[in-house]
Amino acid sequence: MRRRQPAGRDLHDCNVRHAAYMPDNGDFSMPGAQAPWEPALVDFQEQADDAWQAAFVPRSPDDIFYAPQEEVEEYPERILLPHEEVPVKRPVRWGIMATASLAVIIGIVYWLLSASSAEQDFSNKAEALGSGVFFDQIYVDGYPVGGMTFAQAESALAQQAAADGNALAITLNIDEAAYHITQQQLPFHRNTRAVLEEAWSIGRQGFSWMVGEDITPFEVRWRHVEQTRVDKAHFATQVTYEAQAARALCESIVNQINREPINAVVASFDFTTKAFAVTRDVPGRRIELADLMSALTHALDSGDYRAIITLESTPILPRVTSVDLQNGFAMLASFFTKTTSDNDRNNNIALAAQALSGKTLMPGEALSFNEATGKRTIESGYRGAPAIAGGILIDDVGGGVCQVSSTLFNAAALAGMTIVQREPHAWPSSYVDKGLDATVNWPNLDFVFRNDKDAPVFVIAYYADRKVTVEIYGMRSGPGERIELETEVTGSTVPPNEPLLQPNPSLPPGTRQELKKARTGFVVDTYRIYYRDGVAYRREKLFTSRYPMVQQVIEYN
Repeated sequence: MRRRQPAGRDLHDCNVRHAAYMPDNGDFSMPGAQAPWEPALVDFQEQADDAWQAAFVPRSPDDIFYAPQEEVEEYPERILLPHEEVPVKRPVRWGIMATASLAVIIGIVYWLLSASSAEQDFSNKAEALGSGVFFDQIYVDGYPVGGMTFAQAESALAQQAAADGNALAITLNIDEAAYHITQQQLPFHRNTRAVLEEAWSIGRQGFSWMVGEDITPFEVRWRHVEQTRVDKAHFATQVTYEAQAARALCESIVNQINREPINAVVASFDFTTKAFAVTRDVPGRRIELADLMSALTHALDSGDYRAIITLESTPILPRVTSVDLQNGFAMLASFFTKTTSDNDRNNNIALAAQALSGKTLMPGEALSFNEATGKRTIESGYRGAPAIAGGILIDDVGGGVCQVSSTLFNAAALAGMTIVQREPHAWPSSYVDKGLDATVNWPNLDFVFRNDKDAPVFVIAYYADRKVTVEIYGMRSGPGERIELETEVTGSTVPPNEPLLQPNPSLPPGTRQELKKARTGFVVDTYRIYYRDGVAYRREKLFTSRYPMVQQVIEYN
């Protein structure tokens, strides 16, 4: 009897037992013969490696068969009688085997066809991925580069940039001027190659997320290409420019735009007719560098390479216009003093006045009396006349010119000029009030004033009819403006009653003469009072004058 094989095991793995039988024609009655119902069991597993190779002697051809596992019934293991057979189910085995064989054949054919198709598909993918062109549906700056080589795409994008207005051509309008900014004025670089290299990487590189995934890098690249065909890939170039070059360009434009205003000036003055001519004023303008830089870089950074930028400068009005001069130019001050009947002294006064007349002081310029008149000498036409020297009155060449300097001082102070240098006489003068004189002496004592106004001033001085006059012309500070001078005596010193006697051997014996007159000393403050429409609104102290007391001095011998 055969045992039923355990389920799930291959037939080749089973320990198969086969029974060996003696031939049917044997004489079982012979001594020593074995009865047919007492066969000997032989385990051929021990005799051969393959159970199918076990030899046995069949009793008859019908006894040779093998029943599959599922067809063997479960019988108690026992010795088979000669007339018994192993009970089996006998299905139609050949139909099943044929069907199975056909299924195997079909499967093999399908596998072969599939393998051939897969190989062809792989070859097609490999050929597509290995092409030297950009894949479909890739765009750079909106331009399709699919199917192009790298060089073709680079050339096409350069042409497309120029055609689409992506070349640098910015127009800058400032007031009435137009500035055209191209790559010649501002070096301009587009990162086309870098962007194309990024687009070229589609289908030609892997991704970090592939590590550990159950998919080949080749398949990932192919899927990337396929997904690009569906979703499309868009890339945009950017512009690179040197910030320092842009700043230098803006600074150059600003220097051309910005200009200081030009004030109108008195072009000429006829000192005889006192008529004047003025130039035209020119307004200035200004634009800030930061505003221009901001507008230009905004256009560049936003990709607006053909932008039209419009800016306006800020006008700067001149401080002095031609209309102002026409309406405001006038005589700022006039002052005169009366002279004596001394012809030599009046000659000196006339010469000094003539030297001063016609002087023009531009804004910030000063006038020195000694420089204007020069050294008073006989050669210059000056004569000897009474003058104060060392506290006494003597005859000196150029005597009397102090009256001109004092007259000039009063006119300059009344015209609003800045008094730079002024000294009082040794004692108060007879032709002006205390504190209003200005002594001069070559070269150590001088009178100097400066024009701190925005417009030039002109000086006219002359002598006539025993009177010296100084006039100053220029721009008035404003309508209703005028200046007055005021003095205040803050102290005085009376000289002693008794004279001071002083011997002088050069005098005739027994004679006397007065060397110095007795003079009271004074301390005087001088003020400049500013009026507007008749109302004083400013009081300015100019200086303090000190006139020392002089005791009478009498010489004798």
